[in-house]
Amino acid sequence: MQNPFIAALKDFLSWKFLGLTLLPFLVTFLIFGAVWDLSDIQISLGSLTGVEWLDSALNWLLNFFVDVLGWVVIAALSTVTATMVIGFFTPYIVKEIHRRHYPHIEIEGGIGIFEYIWLLLRSLLKFLGVALLSLIFYFIPLLNYIAFHIPFYYLFSTLMTLDVGGEIYRAKELEEVIRKHRGKIYTTTLILYLITLIPFTGMLLQVYFVGVMAHLFFQLKGQ
Repeated sequence: MQNPFIAALKDFLSWKFLGLTLLPFLVTFLIFGAVWDLSDIQISLGSLTGVEWLDSALNWLLNFFVDVLGWVVIAALSTVTATMVIGFFTPYIVKEIHRRHYPHIEIEGGIGIFEYIWLLLRSLLKFLGVALLSLIFYFIPLLNYIAFHIPFYYLFSTLMTLDVGGEIYRAKELEEVIRKHRGKIYTTTLILYLITLIPFTGMLLQVYFVGVMAHLFFQLKGQ
């Protein structure tokens, strides 16, 4: 049984999948290019200090932290946005991987639209709950960076699992697979999420991420 990461990489490097790769990147780039412009953020401390050099130094420092925080937020949001965009192409990717590698595995139908919406809404509510709980750690150095990513990782993992697994399993069957193989699934999505922390990979590698999850779920189904 081939490693899902290696198997998905071979698929990803095919012309058919490389063509799909640009779509989530371009859509996400256009969305955030129109909404975000961090270069316009300015923080003035002129009213807080009378020493010009201190004002300049503090102004630069605060702008630096705002820019860093802004880029972290944009990176996380762009990854989630690209994950949602690739959801429209997930059925095609899953079917192609099934045709290429797992034709012997029967797909009895996926999650229905109403079941999907219900599971998605439930996941979004959990995401908001996790995000609110994470606020406790936002003012603690180092922990705040980890706390920031926890809710976004949860949402990323949930969307990937729901979109890909929902094309292969029925709702009850998917819940059972997640319960039985929780460690393997979460480890896989965690590795994928860590990859998204590299600039632009969250937008460029969505097709690869779907491929990894598809191979994983097909292999679990074939056991």
